[in-house]
Amino acid sequence: MIGEGLEKIAFTIVGEIAGYLRDLYGLVELSKVVGRGASGDTTRRIDALAEDYAIELLKNTGYNLLVVSEEKGIVRIGNRSEIIALMDPLDGSLNYTLGIPAVSVSLVFYSIDNPYLINPLAGAVANVFLREIISFDGERVYLNKNPIHGYMSSRSGIAVVYTRNPDIFPLIHKFMSGTFEYPTRLRVLGSAALESVYAGLGRIDLFFHNTGRLRNLDVAGGIGVARRLSAQVFDLEGMLYTYRADRIEFLKSLVIGEPRIASIRKYLEK
Repeated sequence: MIGEGLEKIAFTIVGEIAGYLRDLYGLVELSKVVGRGASGDTTRRIDALAEDYAIELLKNTGYNLLVVSEEKGIVRIGNRSEIIALMDPLDGSLNYTLGIPAVSVSLVFYSIDNPYLINPLAGAVANVFLREIISFDGERVYLNKNPIHGYMSSRSGIAVVYTRNPDIFPLIHKFMSGTFEYPTRLRVLGSAALESVYAGLGRIDLFFHNTGRLRNLDVAGGIGVARRLSAQVFDLEGMLYTYRADRIEFLKSLVIGEPRIASIRKYLEK
């Protein structure tokens, strides 16, 4: 059956890449900018090395893959693509080169016959330095292979906010303070793959991004986790179901988090 065993593959590959990144950590030459990737972002040498390693690992899966990644864009493995591999082998490369330990690896699989971001088959996101992997299959989410049974709110009060509109910050702070009975804290960690997954799990109460520069490969894992744990996941324009996974796409906005954040769209429209 197509797609069977993909959670195990994703878990293994992100774990291998995370180990590779830890082994290379501290080499100053890896921070050198060597160009721009297919998504338009700066490519550092470590980004290119991580992606090359990821592609080599994917070649050994036995699947015919359409790989969509940050640096090379689209890479085909095999004769006839059956599965899409949407990946970011190093999310938070600036953090990595600066020694800030919010760094992740993301790999999410989709059927070539259903290439929409909202419908992943399986995937995994690794926190590189915490040595933690959040993975999911068609139904369940796992933390280091241990099943997670439902959304687990930590009542952190944390809102991760990416925006180019400074007026958004006080609005979200006011919304959170009025919605939750505990203090609100604004944070940005610098790894959207990690932050969106944490919002899907419940460690973060709100992940909010409306810069228009959020890539599908950054948040595929967070969307997959959120949908399986019944966390809120939506965009502000009602376009989430239209975004694809078989090419790099930019989301205009994305909101993930605690069930009570559902009203934030109407709140911001006032």
